[in-house]
Amino acid sequence: MRRIAEPGLRLLVAVLSGAGSVLAFAPWGWAALAPICLWALVALTGGCSARRAFAVGYAFGLGQFGFGVSWVFVSIHEHGNAGVLLAALLTTMLVAFLALIPALAAAATSTLSRSAPTRRLWVFPATWVAGEWVRSWIFTGFPWLAIGYSQSDGPLAGYAAVFGVLGIGVVLAGTAAALEFIRTASGRGRGLVLTVVLGMWLGGAALRAVSWTDPEGEPLAVALIQGNVPQENKWDARRADEILVRYAELTEPVLGTPLIVWPEAALPRVYHELAGTYLTQLQVAAAAAGSEILLGLLRFEPERRVYLNSVLLLGLDRQFYDKRHLVPFGEYFPVPDMVRRWMQVLEMPYSDLGAGPPRPQLLHARGLPVATFICYEAVFGNEIIRDLPAARLLVNVSNDAWFGRSFAPYQHFQIARLRAIETGRDLVRATNTGVTALVDASGRVQARLPSFEVGVLQGRVQPRVGATPYVRWGDLPVLTWMAISLTVAAGLRLRRR
Repeated sequence: MRRIAEPGLRLLVAVLSGAGSVLAFAPWGWAALAPICLWALVALTGGCSARRAFAVGYAFGLGQFGFGVSWVFVSIHEHGNAGVLLAALLTTMLVAFLALIPALAAAATSTLSRSAPTRRLWVFPATWVAGEWVRSWIFTGFPWLAIGYSQSDGPLAGYAAVFGVLGIGVVLAGTAAALEFIRTASGRGRGLVLTVVLGMWLGGAALRAVSWTDPEGEPLAVALIQGNVPQENKWDARRADEILVRYAELTEPVLGTPLIVWPEAALPRVYHELAGTYLTQLQVAAAAAGSEILLGLLRFEPERRVYLNSVLLLGLDRQFYDKRHLVPFGEYFPVPDMVRRWMQVLEMPYSDLGAGPPRPQLLHARGLPVATFICYEAVFGNEIIRDLPAARLLVNVSNDAWFGRSFAPYQHFQIARLRAIETGRDLVRATNTGVTALVDASGRVQARLPSFEVGVLQGRVQPRVGATPYVRWGDLPVLTWMAISLTVAAGLRLRRR
């Protein structure tokens, strides 16, 4: 950027641009900031050496993740009972690591396109999305704040059903590179690039209107229970009976609703402690009224001698879904025993949970196969599509009380909504403190409860059949394009030497 030549000022603008990109996400929803802030990153690194581009990209990442995942401090300190210094240290370490991703993307873009600036038009989208893809699996994955989620209510959301959230990221990064090309280039090329960009955005709007799946049968009436149990009370043995009574009392008026859903770990005791008493009474009452109840709880698996974060469906029989993708350092601890206690910062009654099978049997609620995912699993679209196209509905249960009153629950809900668009399925989402909501197959919110209030949400969802292109292909088209683009760019770079 010509007017920002001073290194210190350049880094400051990069930090502010990274932080500004977070405002494109929920709860603010200023979606236009996503391509604009990426444009600033492209402009700031234009003509830079790889080393300087890395520094600018790292500054951008510090702003992006320092602001965007600041809620991690809340989870660790307020609800994990870690001291301020330890919580700040762990949050800083996470931010410092995540900032490496945009730094490497910026350095790679500089390396592969410095001798040919027009090459940034496709190199920057490829390196940016490569970074987001790496974030989705490295150290079990942390794809939070993938830039495509910011467009959940805009025209680009239409690409989610075809190319997933990474595909939206390609368009946003491509738009950013195109804006910088239009600003700095001269000649007819600017008109062509502008036309392509407008075409991509109009294409997303056109895809938004496409219905990739079809209704099957009549809509299903559901009731979602939001217990609003403060996290500090969640595993307090003195409050257990109070919590059990609360959920039973909230459920009683809606017995007769075909499907009733409670949040993740709604019950403050382990399955075997409640199986023959509380749960039996609940199951009998539900069956007599013509209801089935899907609820979250922990259970012990004696074969592996591990506890599981599970969902139990109380119908004519009892069906379980066990969480597959656990949160590192929250639900399990991939470290030696000698440091495990020190790193256990999230207070759970049972540490080192076990993971469920990667391809479990689907729960059948009211005879309908249901894709169930618990809390953090919502951020892994490529894993959820394993249950499709067999599943007719999506059910997400969560306990976002871990996030406190930060903006994280709203970001989490925005992520879950993209899963509805990607799969072409209605989404039922029950949480402890919010956001509890019903979302249709196009990602639109049909109804929701206020957060941090006790409540029951009633409505109808439509079972659907069929498969979106994303369900069929997953991330393969985007990853193939990315690999080809980077390979060609690297080849052109080597040929000039």
